[in-house]
Amino acid sequence: MTQNDQDRKFMKTQMILAVVPIFVSQLIAFYRIQKLVYGIIIEIIIYFVDWLIQSSISWPFGMIIFLPISVLIPVYFVRKWTLEFNQTRHRF
Repeated sequence: MTQNDQDRKFMKTQMILAVVPIFVSQLIAFYRIQKLVYGIIIEIIIYFVDWLIQSSISWPFGMIIFLPISVLIPVYFVRKWTLEFNQTRHRF
C-alpha cells in the first residue's frame, strides 16, 4: 500500500468520525490528528450555539437549524487539519 493510499484511507476514516453527530467520535477524530484541545474548544462553542438556538427557537425547527452546524463545522476542521497532518507526516 502506497503512502497516498494510506492517506486516503486515513482521510476516509477521519471523515466518518467527523460526520457522526456525536461529539465523542468527533473528538476521536481530533485526537488522531493531534488537535484535541482545538477540537474540545470547537465542541464547547458548538454546544453553546446549540443552547442559544434551542432556547430561542422551538424544538423541531431549532434542531433542523442546528444539526447541519453541528456536523459541518467539525467536518471542515477535521478535513483541513487532516490534510495538514498528512503533509507534515511526509516531510520526515
